[in-house]
Amino acid sequence: MATAAILAALVLSGLLTSGASAAGPTLPLPASMAAVGDSITQAASTGGSLGADYPQNSWSTGTSTSVNSHYLRLLALGAPISGANHNLSVSGAKMADLNAQMQAVVALPTGPDYLTVLIGGNDVCTDTAAGMTSVATFRAQLDAALATLKAGTPDTNLYVVSIPDVYQLWSLFKGDFWARFVWSVGNVCQSLLDNPTSTQEADVQRRQEVRQRNIDFNAQLAAACAAYGSRCLFDGNAVFNTQFAKSDVSGDYFHPSIAGQAKLASVSWAAGYAWGATPPPPDKPIWIGAMSSTTTSGRTWTATVTIAVTDGTGPVSGVVVAGTWSAGSGATSCTTGDDGTCAVKSSSLNKKTASVRFTVTSLTAPGFVYTPTANVVSSWLVTKP
Repeated sequence: MATAAILAALVLSGLLTSGASAAGPTLPLPASMAAVGDSITQAASTGGSLGADYPQNSWSTGTSTSVNSHYLRLLALGAPISGANHNLSVSGAKMADLNAQMQAVVALPTGPDYLTVLIGGNDVCTDTAAGMTSVATFRAQLDAALATLKAGTPDTNLYVVSIPDVYQLWSLFKGDFWARFVWSVGNVCQSLLDNPTSTQEADVQRRQEVRQRNIDFNAQLAAACAAYGSRCLFDGNAVFNTQFAKSDVSGDYFHPSIAGQAKLASVSWAAGYAWGATPPPPDKPIWIGAMSSTTTSGRTWTATVTIAVTDGTGPVSGVVVAGTWSAGSGATSCTTGDDGTCAVKSSSLNKKTASVRFTVTSLTAPGFVYTPTANVVSSWLVTKP
C-alpha cells in the first residue's frame, strides 16, 4: 500500500484527530513554571554535540531567543517569573518515568503555577513494534503521575502537549542516505524506522501500527487531562497535527532542531492557555490620619482614644484597628465606621496613674495595606483629668 493510500485510510477511518486549537481559558500570569517530559523538552541535539541536552533551547522553559519559549513569552507579557523556570524533564524518559518527575515537581520549594507535560515519544519509539508500551499501561502510568501531582500541588495549572507525529520522520527522510545510516547505526526508533525503504506489506503495516499507537497515546493524554479537572488543558492535538519540515529536525534525524523547537513553542503556545487575566488591583495604602481622646473621672478614671483612618482621599470604613495600652485594662481593637473612626477605652485606671498611652500596631482591611510611615500620628498619650 502506498504512503498516500495509508494516510488516506487513516483520515477516512477518523484516526487523524482534529487540528482545532485547544482554546484554553485565561489565567493570571504565573510566578513560576516547570516542565516535565523527555529529550524533546531537554532540547537534545540542538547544540554542537548530537545527543547532548541543551535545555536553554527548550520550547517550554528555555532562554534562547531563537526559540522564544513559553518562559520567554510569559516574561514578555510581564509575568513575575524570572529565574523560576524549572526544567525537570529527563532525556530517554518514558511514561513509566513521569511519576518520579512529578515527585520532583512536588518537591520544589513552592508548587509551580504552570507546568508543561510532553512525554510519550519513547513509548512509541522503541526497538521493535512489539516493544511499544501498551495503551492500557500507558494510561495507568499517566494516571498515577497525575495523581501524584494533584496530591502534592493541587493549584498547579498543567498543560499537556500531544506527542508529535513521529511518522513524519519516516516520510521526510526515508529517501535520505545519511538519515537511514544514522537511524540504523544509532538504533533510532526502530519500531518505525527499521527498513525505511521497504514497501513490503509487513513493514508498511508495522509503520501504520506505530502511528496508530501514537494516535492512541494522544487520545489517552486528552482523556486523562479531562479527568484531571479544570486545572489541566490538552493541546487538542495541535502539535501532533503540525507539519514539520526537514529544517525542523536536528542532525541526528530524530530530535527537533532549533527551528523545530521554535515551531513547537509557537504551535503549543497558540493552542494553550490565554495569559494575562487582569490581576486584582494592588492593595491601597491606608494610615492613621488623626487621633484624639476623652477622659472620665470617678474613684478611678477612664481614657478613651479615637482613631481616624484615611487612604488620602477620605475616611475608610471597615478597618480593624489594633494596638496596646501602656496601663489599665480594656479594649485593644476596634473597627472603623462610615466616618472612618473607632474608639478604644482603658478603664479602671488608678488615680496614681498619671497618664496612659495607646499605640496602634496594625490596621487591617481587605484590599488595603497599612502604611505606618504615612501616619500623622501613631500613638496617643492621655493625661489623668
